[in-house]
Amino acid sequence: MIVRVLGSAAGGGVPQWNCACRNCHAARVGRAPRRTQSSLAVSADGARWLLLNCSPDIAAQIEAFPPLHPRPPRSTPIAGMLFTDANVDHIGGLAVLRQRGGHGGFLIRSSATVREIATAQPAFAPFAAPPHRWLDAAVGECVRSTGGDDLAGSALAIRTIAVPGTTPGYAGRLPASGAVVAYEIADRSTRKPLLFAPVFSAIDDALRAAIERSSVAFLDGSFYSDDELTDAQLLDKRARALGHQPVGGSDGTLAQLQGTQTRIIFTHLNNSNPMLDSDSEGYAAVREFGAELAYDGMELTL
Repeated sequence: MIVRVLGSAAGGGVPQWNCACRNCHAARVGRAPRRTQSSLAVSADGARWLLLNCSPDIAAQIEAFPPLHPRPPRSTPIAGMLFTDANVDHIGGLAVLRQRGGHGGFLIRSSATVREIATAQPAFAPFAAPPHRWLDAAVGECVRSTGGDDLAGSALAIRTIAVPGTTPGYAGRLPASGAVVAYEIADRSTRKPLLFAPVFSAIDDALRAAIERSSVAFLDGSFYSDDELTDAQLLDKRARALGHQPVGGSDGTLAQLQGTQTRIIFTHLNNSNPMLDSDSEGYAAVREFGAELAYDGMELTL
């Protein structure tokens, strides 16, 4: 299975258009890499691709990755999409992909909660109608694609996992069943699945078990500390209030996953995150743990 990181940042990217924080400045002047909003592309065969979230930066991300370029005019090798949540940084790219051309529409899967929230917005509602199909992904359900009218070509197995989280800010930021999910994805060549969990407010038993049985886990790296936004005077909100468990701290992701043998890659990195600075204590803590930071253009073969 081929995995491409299309984007690795949280909402707004790095640099964010209206932010002059240290990390955004470093990216603007070339001292740190630029990052677009987070998404993955996966494929079993290199021909048909599945998007894991679809950020507002999708057009630039497609242009940066030739396997996603159209082949015949008005076509796309993107066969389908999986959505973890209804935040705009994860579904906003649908508005960019509204010109469906002649490829017959997209097959989309998400939880019923995410579908209901997203399709209540006029910009996204057309994707719940023909020629597109927006299907509910039941928690625990394993969908195996076998070619033809499927999500991503040959033999991808996809399992949906409910994780703790909230609805987006525009939908009240409320705890709700199915507001956030993660996905396990495998094909015939992978002994252990890929886990994609870019958003969660806590690690519960189900998420911990999914991390442990995965070969690679892309996890929520939005914030290193709960109070980094307030400390930097960027926003008067804390990470947990925004639905994200911090990476650092005595009860953060690194502390909770001590001893795991899974390859951990943090993604959905907010521009405020000190982990983006290679001279910071946060970055050092991630490296000491043995984890990694996703970056735009990162590729894996599982």
